[in-house]
Amino acid sequence: MEKQLKYVLLLSLKEMTLRRVAVLLWSGSDILVSISKFRHEGSGIEESTREWLETIEPKIKDKVLKLELPKSLTEQMIDIVRPIGLQIKRWKESQEYHLGIEIQEIILPNSAKLCWTSAGSINNRKTAEELVRCDVLDVVQRYKLACINCLEDYIPLLWEKLPENVKEFYYNDKYLSPDLQFCWPRIFKGELSKLDYLLRTSDRNLTTFNQWAFEHSAGNGNKTAAEYFFHKLTHEEREASLMRTVKAVFRNRFVAQFRYLSQNEELSEILCYLLSVMSPEKQIEIFKERPIDVLWLFLDWPRQDLFLENAGLLWTFLLPSAFGDLLYQIVKSFTDSYPWFPKLFQDFFIQSSLDFKNYFVDEPEFNSTCSPTCNFLSVVPCFEDSETIEVILRNVDAAARVKFVFYRPILNFFYKCVLKDKWHRVEGCLREAALSKEDRKRWKEAFTVFFLKRSFGRECVNRKFKRFFEFFDETDASSDKLKKAQKCKFESCCPK
Repeated sequence: MEKQLKYVLLLSLKEMTLRRVAVLLWSGSDILVSISKFRHEGSGIEESTREWLETIEPKIKDKVLKLELPKSLTEQMIDIVRPIGLQIKRWKESQEYHLGIEIQEIILPNSAKLCWTSAGSINNRKTAEELVRCDVLDVVQRYKLACINCLEDYIPLLWEKLPENVKEFYYNDKYLSPDLQFCWPRIFKGELSKLDYLLRTSDRNLTTFNQWAFEHSAGNGNKTAAEYFFHKLTHEEREASLMRTVKAVFRNRFVAQFRYLSQNEELSEILCYLLSVMSPEKQIEIFKERPIDVLWLFLDWPRQDLFLENAGLLWTFLLPSAFGDLLYQIVKSFTDSYPWFPKLFQDFFIQSSLDFKNYFVDEPEFNSTCSPTCNFLSVVPCFEDSETIEVILRNVDAAARVKFVFYRPILNFFYKCVLKDKWHRVEGCLREAALSKEDRKRWKEAFTVFFLKRSFGRECVNRKFKRFFEFFDETDASSDKLKKAQKCKFESCCPK
């Protein structure tokens, strides 16, 4: 029997507690004021997220430091508060997108209305229930929110409270719209036949409104509605819809990655849900077709712990011709505000196939700016991440290690480390490379040429590199002295 994908996230009590504390920190009134004022009009994913990380997140990190936790717990909390905060940002954007309103009146003063799972993600359905039960929003907005989240017990009650002109607008047969706030009056009045026109708008062989609503909701990133209508389907309808819906959502996700983070992650959630309700055979069929796309669904919060558990399947189905695409996805993940990804990549690289490791260090166009590996290594200095380079060196053979430390992106990383007087990072990498005396001499010559081309004769830069090479030579001399001492000790203990 083939290995199956895992979807159930099992967290320790400690991990759940840390996530709960992070949620409480984000719920402070001063933080919510800043969130309510945050705007993202005209911003792409990267610009919007960068602004969030620069203006909102530092306030939370200050709160974490004031808790005066042990260092290890503080580091874990710092890693957790970012994705928790981005959940709020994503929820805010999602509600503005679906409801067409600003969310200041939702955020303040009703932070308690946000309902969280133990994993640290917002429960959209329960949050919607909290909001429609209170007076934060006007009745029209509450009605729309109930329809979008398929709160069938609330929709008829809210309908009765709507102004007559609004009822006429939503219940006008001359105005046809696929939006759920137009569909629900026909649903609870038992007039589903009036929605048959929606079946004709699709080129798929749809048989019922529920089938149309399931596929439509999934494709538009509405997981709550997709789940609701999926449970209304017959077995035959599920079999007919699941595979084509998964493929359609993957296509939509490709487009969404260039827009808002909220839409992209909503579609990731839906895909994980759809795959989880498919048979194991169908899951593997999708995984064989799109191994990288499926695995990367588990990189979105809060599913990272499942990423490595499912990564082993990747090497079963991924062809070497797709290694470049895999590296592109890794680069994107490194730059998309995943604070945990360097460590995750290290573990991923350690368990990767030998073919992938060889490709990583032997890529023909490595020194080209178009090289996926070169692009990957170009973002490593942004994280001052010598540990990732050390892990790579530790898990390839001797010939690959020598080749690796001569590559331009690595020399550039070393150059930046020396500029910042962080020689220990360079020495740590060279120690893992385990170069011979001749290779260290060649490396020193190559590095000298590299830095001279970039220093432009600047005296302050030259002084830094002079001190570094003095340190480098002293390290070589110490290494030679140690080797001689060890040799003498061996010879005295074991005379011929």
